[in-house]
Amino acid sequence: MHDIATLHDHLKGRIARDGRRQVVETIPADSVRRERSLRTCHRPARRKPLMPMRESRAYVPELSETLDRDPNLCDGARRCARILTAYIYRRDRETRVSDITVSYLSRALGRCTRTVQRYLRQLEESGYIHSDVIASCKSRMCVGLAVTLLRKLFPKHHAQKWPASAGTPGATSLSQNYRFRFKTYLIPVWIWEMRCTDPIRDAYMKTLPPLPALH
Repeated sequence: MHDIATLHDHLKGRIARDGRRQVVETIPADSVRRERSLRTCHRPARRKPLMPMRESRAYVPELSETLDRDPNLCDGARRCARILTAYIYRRDRETRVSDITVSYLSRALGRCTRTVQRYLRQLEESGYIHSDVIASCKSRMCVGLAVTLLRKLFPKHHAQKWPASAGTPGATSLSQNYRFRFKTYLIPVWIWEMRCTDPIRDAYMKTLPPLPALH
C-alpha cells in the first residue's frame, strides 16, 4: 500500500502541473448506467407461478422440539426427518422401522440424491435416525435403506410408542402371498462401503509389482 503522504505529494504535483478543474464532470441523468439501474434494481419483483400440488391426507406425528432447534441440522434435513416420520408412521408405527429408497426421498423433497444422502448423514450423525443397507440375496446389490427412528426424534409422551389408532377389529390382515418373493438382509453402512470398494482394492493390488525374493 502507498503512504498517504506520498499520495498527497503526487496530487499536489498534478494540480501544479495541470491546474484545478473548473468544471466537474458528472454522469448525465439519461446515461446508459441509469437506464440499466432502472431496468434491473427498480423493476418490480416477478412472482413465480405456483406449481400444482396434489392434496395429501397423510399425517405427520408429533416430533420433539429438539429437531427444530438443533444447530447441526439444515432446514432440508429437518424437512427430510418429517417426511421420514410420516412415511414410517404409515408403514410400521409399532417398530418405527421401515424400508425406503433414496429415490423416493429425492422425489418427495425435490432434491437430488446427493443432497438427500447429505440430509440422511446429518440426521444419523446427530442421533435422530439409524440406517442400514438392504442387500438383495439374488443380485447382491443395494435395494434400499432400513431407517429406524430413534428416541431423540420424539417428545417425552411419545418416547415408547405412538398412541393406538382406531381400527376395525375384524379387518382382514395383510396378505402373505409375497412374503418370500423379495429376500433381503440388512448390512451396516460401513460394511457396505467396504464391499463396494473391494473391486477397486483388488484391481489396485494386481498392479503392484511382486515383492523381491528373500535371500
